[in-house]
Amino acid sequence: MVKAAKIFLWFLVAVVCLWQLPYIWNFLSAKQQTTPFVLYSSIAKDFTIRRSVDNNSSWGIVNGEKLSRKEYDSLLPEYFAKQLASENRLPDTILSKPVSLKFLTDENISFRVKPEAIFGPTIPLYQMLESASGRVDLEMPPDVFRITDSKIEFINKDNNKINEDKSADFTEALKNANFAFPATEVSGNPSVKKKYDNGYLIVDSKDRLFNLKMVKDKPYIKRIAIPLGITPKHCLVTEFSGKHSLGLFFDSKNELYNIMLPDYKVVKIEIPPVNLIEEEITVMGNAFTWTIRVKNDEKITWYAVDSQNFKLIKTYSENIEDNYVKGLSFEKNGWIDLGWR
Repeated sequence: MVKAAKIFLWFLVAVVCLWQLPYIWNFLSAKQQTTPFVLYSSIAKDFTIRRSVDNNSSWGIVNGEKLSRKEYDSLLPEYFAKQLASENRLPDTILSKPVSLKFLTDENISFRVKPEAIFGPTIPLYQMLESASGRVDLEMPPDVFRITDSKIEFINKDNNKINEDKSADFTEALKNANFAFPATEVSGNPSVKKKYDNGYLIVDSKDRLFNLKMVKDKPYIKRIAIPLGITPKHCLVTEFSGKHSLGLFFDSKNELYNIMLPDYKVVKIEIPPVNLIEEEITVMGNAFTWTIRVKNDEKITWYAVDSQNFKLIKTYSENIEDNYVKGLSFEKNGWIDLGWR
């Protein structure tokens, strides 16, 4: 009996080792991987790339042409405007358009959307900042709001009491704009660490899109005209420094759109649909182009689009090397998978 128990114990040890050894081997043999930094150059009319291997950087064009760091900076004056200005190398014009240091820095944008930001748990209480306080610094409001099946309610943070007058004013403004309660999407950026406030993008129960904000303590509501056949699903208020964009939204087909200011025009960004459950999207833009990176577990794709009409200019992609070793697992069909690849 003791001998049988020892044999069984050693068998379990062998199984555990068989399961864990692939993990240990992969951990010891794994090479450092860094995502290349890729940006579209409106001057080179191609993607530039910076790679870092063992803390050593190299720069070039994706077609294989090598560049020095100074050459690389010169091809991206929109992003490295301060560096070029410090070296007296900032151009006066880009693509025949006069530019300045302030113009270039103000027009730069950076935005990232991860799946957990869209599908992660949320508490349906929101904070509405004053969008026209006349002050340089934004301030957090004394209340939060929620949108119910029939109205919007503002609740004081100190005593949890509903501000009936303010709630009635905003509810009436929404009803006058033909907003159909309840809201299916409420998206904003309630932070004081930004230059200005654009309020919230809200989708009503009839799939119509609205911009809601507070201007001088009064409700401001604007219905945004959407092209026929488009159903907004996931909205993102951007508040870029250049103030040319109110926000982005994905529709029911995972297509991406930009809401332009000051006319609230909705423009499709001509990239393929993004699988928001599995893919991360990053936008880096300037006055001339946007570079949009879409990343999943297998591949990274960069899209260059015109920053005025958002037409696709060029595409570049790289596969992600798969060093994952799953180890021992039991599959549904009954087979044992050792996980070696």
